[in-house]
Amino acid sequence: MATPSDGTSPLRSLIRSEPLDQPPILLWKHFRIDEPRALAHRTVSFYRDHRLAAAKLMPDIPLLFADGALSSFSQVAQLRRFGPVMSVGRAAEYVRAVELARGELGSDDVLLVTLFSPLALVGLWCGPSGLREMADGERPAAHAVLWALAEVVHDLAAACVDAGADGVYYSCWGQDVLSPSEYAELGVPYDLAGLRGAAGAEFRLLHLHGAVDGGLDRYAPYPVQVVGWSEVESSITLEAGAAVLAGKIVMGGIAENRSGPADPATVERIAALVEHLGPRFVVAPGCSLPDDTSDAAMASLRALIDAEA
Repeated sequence: MATPSDGTSPLRSLIRSEPLDQPPILLWKHFRIDEPRALAHRTVSFYRDHRLAAAKLMPDIPLLFADGALSSFSQVAQLRRFGPVMSVGRAAEYVRAVELARGELGSDDVLLVTLFSPLALVGLWCGPSGLREMADGERPAAHAVLWALAEVVHDLAAACVDAGADGVYYSCWGQDVLSPSEYAELGVPYDLAGLRGAAGAEFRLLHLHGAVDGGLDRYAPYPVQVVGWSEVESSITLEAGAAVLAGKIVMGGIAENRSGPADPATVERIAALVEHLGPRFVVAPGCSLPDDTSDAAMASLRALIDAEA
């Protein structure tokens, strides 16, 4: 992939509407490393090894609970008040990983941090059934929890930016579990409240976790430059979404459900996106690639993208 001759990240050039020969490329998977120094070093090595448009710090240091650690929303409902963000769970360790990664990167390198919306945190901790239980239960309890989590997410985003992150990869979830009216009440206000903490970031990328089968227009006003989702799980293509999200850059093209080397279908999909959108989108997986995706498979994927994009 050609990059600007002055060393500017292709992602930065894309956001600035500068000329590009090819779309920026982002790849990521979970490293399952929860020690700040080791996670930072692995993040930077992965970024450099695969010549990516940005280094993306994965949320392998959980904020409060590991994925699926809680069995119901009633356990989450006790979380209604927190102190300063750096005293909340392992937030300080995650911010330290940001500082360490920034220290290994150059001034032109882009560092993204992965953050979850308040509703997504509830979903990660207790699954879709927990989201459904929350929506079906007492709304005052739901709003109290979501407001408390929104403050934490807001302050964590701001702390990560202060620590050296250039942008956030903000993951929202719930649009495939809640009805449109429920998401309008329990999702949108808290998505935005958390995202405001990244107001000072140069980059804001929005990831719509799970199936996206309608209602994409609700995200058009979100203060982000890039929006991505899984075409494996969703009925809305990136081309169709780009028309709905006028002014936003779309992100995707790589099926996230395969861990082997790139296949002809991947190459054909990226070629179709380039034909329709030109270089003004981000080549990326629709969600995290499988943990067992090898470096050799990543290199194969990168080589085929370079040949086709």
